[in-house]
Amino acid sequence: MKSALGNIPLTHAQRQFLATQRAALNRKPADGLLAAIGRKAEGKEALGFWGEQDQEMRQRYGVSERSNTLRFDSSLPMYRDLSTAANGGNYLVGTTNAGGSFIEMLRNASILDKVGAKFLRGLQGNVTIPRQTAAATAYWLANETAGITETQQTLGQLAFSPKNVGAYTEVSRQLMVQSNPACEMLVMNDLAAVLARAIDTAALSGSGSGGQPQGLIGTAGVGSVTGTSLAYAGLLEFQSDVATSNALTDGAAYLTTPTVAGLLCQRQRFTSTDSPLWSGNVAKGSVIGFDAYTSNGVPAGTMIFGDWSQLIVAEWGVIELATNPYANFQSGITGIRGWATVDIGIRQPAAFSVASSIT
Repeated sequence: MKSALGNIPLTHAQRQFLATQRAALNRKPADGLLAAIGRKAEGKEALGFWGEQDQEMRQRYGVSERSNTLRFDSSLPMYRDLSTAANGGNYLVGTTNAGGSFIEMLRNASILDKVGAKFLRGLQGNVTIPRQTAAATAYWLANETAGITETQQTLGQLAFSPKNVGAYTEVSRQLMVQSNPACEMLVMNDLAAVLARAIDTAALSGSGSGGQPQGLIGTAGVGSVTGTSLAYAGLLEFQSDVATSNALTDGAAYLTTPTVAGLLCQRQRFTSTDSPLWSGNVAKGSVIGFDAYTSNGVPAGTMIFGDWSQLIVAEWGVIELATNPYANFQSGITGIRGWATVDIGIRQPAAFSVASSIT
């Protein structure tokens, strides 16, 4: 070991002494150095660690005892109290961006797959599905020579044509370069999720105008139940309404909002009994023998019951995600677009019944 003040070799004892003093220095604040300099300037001896350092250096280099200069080994580390708020110390405090633990926003969960809706995928041209809307009539004959009255089946078709839904975001070059997690993938995932939920909402309550598909609730032929003070009788009416149309199947299910589910959890089938109308939790439960689901995509105060395999989502292609690095070339802006082409159709509207304004 050699001193930073010269190439004079240190003895073993001196090395031990300096090692001890370095350890002591690590335990002392830097303000002790300022006090030592002040004492030397006044012609006094420095005290403590700095006094010992000064004495060691004077002896090593033959400096006069009466010197008012504080001497120490410059290889020793210097310390000073530095707060994060004052003196700019905050610039030394690093920030860790835990991109791997990125917190996504809370979203409405997609529900169509869960309840059993059918999807027609990979379509190209417009699509029509023939369907029978009325049957022929059977007659009993009064005698063996009576003729049978002719009746006809009534046929129609369910038509699907492309409806487009999209979402678009622009991202700066600097954000693309610096972001963690990767901004481009985050935006693309978000757009895909947004489009999926837009399709869910349109399937249930699309207006049929302004480019939207006609949703289930507004489709002609869907049954209705009174939502006022909904209780056991009203929930049974959903089932009898669908059964009257010969559309009740084991796969039928209820779908409503979490708020309505919570309301039904508190209402009893029979007075003074532990028999809630909705059993289970508010995400998935059971209502009078049928599965029951919730979604925030359902309009407020609304409940739907029916055979969800009768709801068809027609898809032309898949959700398309594309980037355009030249959206604004001069400003380094990248455009990210999500696009989906779908339509909604109900094969047998009578397979569903709806209650609104539930209280």
